[in-house]
Amino acid sequence: MDLDTLKEHIDLLALVAPFTTLKRVAASGGGEWAGPCPFCGGRDRFRVQPHAPQGGRWLCRYCTGGKWQDVIAFGQRLWPAVPFLQVCERLVGGSVEAYLDEAHRGKRISPPTPAYTPPQGDWQSDARLAIEICEQNLSAADGEAALNYLAGRGLQPDTISYWRLGYSPGARFGQLWVPRGVVIPCIVQKEVWYLKILLLPDDPVRCQDCRQQTPARRPCPQCGAVNKYRGVRGNRPAAIFGADELLAGAWGALFVEGEMDMLVAWQELQDVIAVCTLGSAANRPDLATWGPYLLPLQVILAAYDADEAGERGLQALQALAEKVRVVPLPPGVKDLNDYVLQGGELWPWLKEALLRLELVSEE
Repeated sequence: MDLDTLKEHIDLLALVAPFTTLKRVAASGGGEWAGPCPFCGGRDRFRVQPHAPQGGRWLCRYCTGGKWQDVIAFGQRLWPAVPFLQVCERLVGGSVEAYLDEAHRGKRISPPTPAYTPPQGDWQSDARLAIEICEQNLSAADGEAALNYLAGRGLQPDTISYWRLGYSPGARFGQLWVPRGVVIPCIVQKEVWYLKILLLPDDPVRCQDCRQQTPARRPCPQCGAVNKYRGVRGNRPAAIFGADELLAGAWGALFVEGEMDMLVAWQELQDVIAVCTLGSAANRPDLATWGPYLLPLQVILAAYDADEAGERGLQALQALAEKVRVVPLPPGVKDLNDYVLQGGELWPWLKEALLRLELVSEE
């Protein structure tokens, strides 16, 4: 198949006509037409130059990043599941109408959802600066209360250092405002995905529900909401905290509900199994992004709180991977962090679960 000849002989304007309405905006170079993008729906992002050298070309400032594409690329967008040669054969037919049923003619095409990615540009450099300074703050006088709080939650100094926890007094780092509290950075493959701020008990904060002042980690006097965490503008929270642990030849993973549960579990179980968290019951991680981390695992164990939020988190994890097995928390405990603070040991609990699931033998 002579692709250059194919590109030169296909009428690109006729090809896009069933999907958008264009108007001529320039006469030079054979003319340029503009209008709504048939893929993303942007009202003025789409451009077509049907008489460009080497065949018509098109672009969308969003879908193609403003880069010109040829007619074959348009066909591949139309039929993403169709092999390349079959796309060319359809284009040679001269009309996409032959390949669309009545229900789809004139309708905007849904573009493929781009893979979920970490923040880019200045955000990334500002976040790294915040992590570095907040780490230092935790060892200074201003961070003493934060450090004592983490120790009181059962975290050891090596764990705090390994996961680069820090303390922000409420400060701006570059263009990034980081609220006051313990800074928990999610770093995967050296990219920062989010900074979660754990509020310290009784610190005065503005309630996210009613906007009245309230002591952190206690019921708001106005509405009863309990404010425990804050985020940072630009965060990409639908990430796996501890994902790098899955790349070190892990046979399985233990997923827990939040970062504090994950950190105390990692302290005791890191030599046995990778420990991770989705960070929040509301997160719905993208399989295209996180699938490569999960697919090699033999099993994914889920130890979530026995409440409504825990159930939502479990459902999100089960939707992400089929190999999930539920591991009930020890009786009478709220979460794994609570269990450790009560003097519980995680390895005997986990081993009993593995035996019950027939994942290990008594030996």
